[in-house]
Amino acid sequence: MYMDSPHMNQPDDNVAKHLTQDDEMSYVHTGMGTELDTILVFNLLRTHNYLNPFIDLILRQQNLTSAQLNALLVLRNAGPEGMLMGEIGQKLVVTKSNVTGLVDRLERQGLVVRAEHRDRRATAVRLTEAGAAMIDRIAPSHAQLLADLTGCLDTEEKETLIRLLTKLRRQWRERRKEAP
Repeated sequence: MYMDSPHMNQPDDNVAKHLTQDDEMSYVHTGMGTELDTILVFNLLRTHNYLNPFIDLILRQQNLTSAQLNALLVLRNAGPEGMLMGEIGQKLVVTKSNVTGLVDRLERQGLVVRAEHRDRRATAVRLTEAGAAMIDRIAPSHAQLLADLTGCLDTEEKETLIRLLTKLRRQWRERRKEAP
């Protein structure tokens, strides 16, 4: 990312106090605003990139993607009446065209069905029995994987991280609403 910086391996004193000896980010020094902000965002991105292969491996064995599993979970929580396509998009924070493609793939696998809605301009999506069975089949191994991946954190650390990440997402969601 910023490896060409002449200050590489020399974070400023403000940033240095937040880094440990084994911190993978200690080389980041951009000269572009607050170094701590840069390190935080870069850590978020790297953490996401580290998590994905572990999660994808288990899901690929079931012919699912993370987005598909998330959609199935959202629909399970919606109950037997299902959920409108637009609501799925809002819950998953994806575009309308992404929801359509996602639902198309899940429907081809027999995991969801589209249903008419009282508002003819809208389409509801419901989880099928096969979709519910898929979640039940994946849930134990997926839960164990997530526990393994976060096992280095104690309960208080997990709760703090959840609270802080939620706070960031809320701010970003508000910014999206305000964007032109």
